[in-house]
Amino acid sequence: MENYMNFGEVLQTKRKSMGLTQEDLADKLFVSSKTISNWETNKTTPDIDNVIRISQLFDISLNNLLLEGSNMVENIKKNSEINESKIYLACSSVTNLVFLFIFAVFLIFGELPDIISIPLAVGTFSNLFCIIYFSKRYRMLSNTMWASRTKKQKIWSLLFSITLVAVLFAIIFFIRFKYNAF
Repeated sequence: MENYMNFGEVLQTKRKSMGLTQEDLADKLFVSSKTISNWETNKTTPDIDNVIRISQLFDISLNNLLLEGSNMVENIKKNSEINESKIYLACSSVTNLVFLFIFAVFLIFGELPDIISIPLAVGTFSNLFCIIYFSKRYRMLSNTMWASRTKKQKIWSLLFSITLVAVLFAIIFFIRFKYNAF
């Protein structure tokens, strides 16, 4: 059985054979030297655009980089699924915020007709399930659980959540006092 080098080994071998440092290669690929280090140690894998650039730079066939003894294809698919989950999660979250805002201010403009309020309620609950599903999917694919986050990431997540709630309450209170509603 032929023994293939993994992507990190191929990258490191080719980089060194061309006399390039990680910083030199990073400059050529428009990434950080830390990214190159992560690729060479197989902690992460490049996206398809960088795989193509590496293939061209080192004159290696894409077949050798992607298929032979490598898990590159699986990692690229996984990264694509992670990005899709993030997009769906963001869209569902924004839509739900809009729905909740409409519910929060309907008292100013009077009762919503059933033809609007029923689909709005169904849409809000449907989006809530989408948010739960895509957040679980994102955490599963990216292997990021709350406990594994850095202190800085936890602080940013909490600040973002608090800011969203504060903005929603600020809008409600503004409307309350501006229009003397509620």
